[in-house]
Amino acid sequence: MPKNKNHLSQSDALSKQAVQQVVGIVEQHFSGPLPPPQVLSQYDEIIPNGAERIMVMAEKQGEHRRTLEKTALDTDSRNSLLGVIFAFVIGIVTVVTGAIVIIKGHSWPGTLLGSAGLIGLVSVFIYGTQQKRQERKSKADEN
Repeated sequence: MPKNKNHLSQSDALSKQAVQQVVGIVEQHFSGPLPPPQVLSQYDEIIPNGAERIMVMAEKQGEHRRTLEKTALDTDSRNSLLGVIFAFVIGIVTVVTGAIVIIKGHSWPGTLLGSAGLIGLVSVFIYGTQQKRQERKSKADEN
C-alpha cells in the first residue's frame, strides 16, 4: 500500500505539473475599427455573414465620420468668413462715424471713435491670426 500512495502522489504531482504547463492565459489586443482577419473569420463561424456585416458597419461609420468632419470644416469656414465681413463692416462704420463727428466740430470724440474702430479691427485680426497659428501648431504636435 505505501507503494501505491507514493505512486499516486507522483502521478498527481506529474498531472499538476502537466496542467500547469498546458494551461496559460491568452490575451489579444488590437486597435482600429476592425479586428484582425483571424478574428473576423471567427465571426463568420458564429454569425452568418458576420465578417461582412462588420465590414459594412466600419465603412458606414467611416463615411459618417467624414461627413461630420466636412460639415464641421464647412461651418468653420463660413463662420470665419462672416466674422471677417462683420468685423470689416463694424470697423468701417466706426471710422466713418468718427470722421463725421470730427467734421461736425468734435475733434477729440471723433478721433477717439475712429481710433477705437481701427484699433479694434487690427487687434481682432492679430488675435485671429495667432489663434489659427496655435491651432495648427497643436494639431501638428498631436500628429
